[in-house]
Amino acid sequence: MNKLRRSALGLLTLSFFALGACGVGLLATAIAQTDAKAQATPKPAQLLAEPAKAAVATTPAPTSSAASAASSVEKKPARNGKIAQLVGRILEQYHYNQQPFDNQMSQKMVKGYMDALDYSHLIFLQSDLDEFLARYGNELDKFTVRADAAPAFVIFQRFCERLDQRLKLVEKLLKEPYNFAGADRFTPDRAKVPFPKDEAEAEQLWRSRIKFEILQGKLTKEKPEDVLKKITRRYNNLRKYTLEMDENEVLQTYLNGLAHAYDPHSDYMTPDDAENFNINAIKLKLSGIGAVLRSDDGYAKIERLVPGGPAESSKKLKAGDRIIGVAQGDGEFVDTIDMKLNKVVDLIRGKRGTKVRLSVIPAGQTDASMRKEVVLTRDEIKLSEQFAKAQIFEHPGPNGAIIRVGVINLPQFYDNTVRDVAKLIERLKREQVVGIILDLRRNGGGLLDQAIDLTGLFIRQGPVVQVRNGNGQITTLRDDDSAQLYSGPLVVLVGHLSASASEIVAGALQDYNRAVIIGDSSTHGKGTVQTLLPLDRWVGFGFDGDPGNLKLTVQKFYRIAGGSTQKKGVVPDLTLPSLLDYMELGERTLTSCLPYDEVNRVDYDNYNLAAPYVAELTRRSGQRVALSKDFSYVRDDIEVLKKRLADKSISLNEEARKKEKAELLAQAATRKQERTHRSVPRDKVYDLTLADVDKNTPLEKIQTTKTAAAPVDDDKDKDKEGELLEDDPTVDPQLDEAVNILVDYAALLGEKNALVNKTP
Repeated sequence: MNKLRRSALGLLTLSFFALGACGVGLLATAIAQTDAKAQATPKPAQLLAEPAKAAVATTPAPTSSAASAASSVEKKPARNGKIAQLVGRILEQYHYNQQPFDNQMSQKMVKGYMDALDYSHLIFLQSDLDEFLARYGNELDKFTVRADAAPAFVIFQRFCERLDQRLKLVEKLLKEPYNFAGADRFTPDRAKVPFPKDEAEAEQLWRSRIKFEILQGKLTKEKPEDVLKKITRRYNNLRKYTLEMDENEVLQTYLNGLAHAYDPHSDYMTPDDAENFNINAIKLKLSGIGAVLRSDDGYAKIERLVPGGPAESSKKLKAGDRIIGVAQGDGEFVDTIDMKLNKVVDLIRGKRGTKVRLSVIPAGQTDASMRKEVVLTRDEIKLSEQFAKAQIFEHPGPNGAIIRVGVINLPQFYDNTVRDVAKLIERLKREQVVGIILDLRRNGGGLLDQAIDLTGLFIRQGPVVQVRNGNGQITTLRDDDSAQLYSGPLVVLVGHLSASASEIVAGALQDYNRAVIIGDSSTHGKGTVQTLLPLDRWVGFGFDGDPGNLKLTVQKFYRIAGGSTQKKGVVPDLTLPSLLDYMELGERTLTSCLPYDEVNRVDYDNYNLAAPYVAELTRRSGQRVALSKDFSYVRDDIEVLKKRLADKSISLNEEARKKEKAELLAQAATRKQERTHRSVPRDKVYDLTLADVDKNTPLEKIQTTKTAAAPVDDDKDKDKEGELLEDDPTVDPQLDEAVNILVDYAALLGEKNALVNKTP
């Protein structure tokens, strides 16, 4: 059965990669390598005219060392201006929105640039923002048209001046005595809080911050002198990293203020960052831990784990975890708070086979003293671990019967996805499974043509997705193979990390009424396509060096029913409790994300295989979930997280914090103990790899795994706080409930024999 067909858009890669190693810091990348039909290719002559250099007023000359250094950063103003002019014109003319670069966008650019420099809103004053909005808010578009990037360096110079003032204040504050018995509180996450209104407010904020950082050290039982040394070193490094910024980095931050005013996935990349992008998002060659990072309020935050990487294989890290320290082998930790993201990535990378230790604040945890240590061995990404794999659950049925359920786990859409999944389906059918679960919860995307053809394995033929460009032209991409490999009971399991191509598959199968979609409250909501444009094609001969690349949003996806996957994602037929529903994940949390909208639906068949059964499946599942101990833990954690999100401030009372920490650790120990001694029927699970399929290995010789019902008791780790904070990798209540739902679904459909679908 051959469904390996290229779509009308050519080879299109849709992925959830953040440009972690590049420092761009936004999740969800999609790279359209060819797109001849959807939108005209920008022509160099249309974009770049020889500029007339304009003068720009500057702020008074700063006296601080940092500001003095900043004033000498720009060494090639003509080059920077040409790059800015080119980026501005491409965005204005060829971005999906085709939004004019006007006063409104200029104001967004000023605010975005200052936010990027001062993400915690602790360096600038509100008066700085007001001044630069008044000065440039209606002018940056004109500066850019004139090929003048001087405002980038004027604002950066002010940032350096303010930073020097704050760091001198830190020296003073570290000498002050602090009382940790009062009712003071501090809010570490200040990204959505205004800049301090004046120097007095700034000083009070920094006093609270230093008090907060000293208390963190006390709670982790560090020596007082070591805590002060660490804080001093942290801010000395912040000064050092800022002074090391060259004009390319300043220009990148500035132009991303403009690109992100259009949407969060359009980015300007320097030549170095473009190389890092190719390594991390496409080639996956460097030895590291296989984690995609972004900068988030001074932390290196994990956006997703790369399938087959050491981090994913360890089961000790997950999306949302924040890395606060990195150590090489048995060496001392290097504090990475407020460190530039590319510096953190450089610390994590290393020679294959060497060990790296990470100090991590678990996802959803606001108390930075609640940290764990994770030891990983660096390695290249194991390509085999990115491939599709399957499991067979032997589930207890009525009267002692054993019911087999097939699960296909697909981490991404790679070049031979359809071929591999077809092999697994054929094997699952031979093993007489009553139905199949397609697990896309951690699938961040991949090749679009593979997503279309994968959908075709479960339908006869028909449209799969619509694509619209900025000119309003809509292309419908179809599966044209009339063969249907599997027509039995199908459940698709999705979550907030299901993005791009995986959302297309889930959305199409839901529109066809072919499968029951279950999981988190929605998928990620990444419904846009980006193309990577090397700018050297437009600057002409004689330009000084490589001008970098622009990642540009050019298209938008729509389901065959007409709704976009953008922002809204795919809403499951049946939702299960999930902590991810309450975390700041997904397209909807990103500034300037494109809105949800709709186009006309296209004609397609209604298989009527899901909707008639959803109400009954929801009723039965709800009864089980209400009685599930693991889901009760999830609900408890949700309530705690909701309270933390409602009030993001943290107590600076030492005894109160110790009590909170003790309660959390006691809760974790109690849960681990309960799971260890839980006596309930458990499924036997066979792990089925493509190698097993190719070798036709008998099921009885295939490795089995322990399920959530009987976790391993690891006594030697019970006294470690970090171990208590780790998730048990054997516990997956969503997958366990998905198996239950599929068994119910198959029964409702009247399936008596799994082998009802012969290969045509």
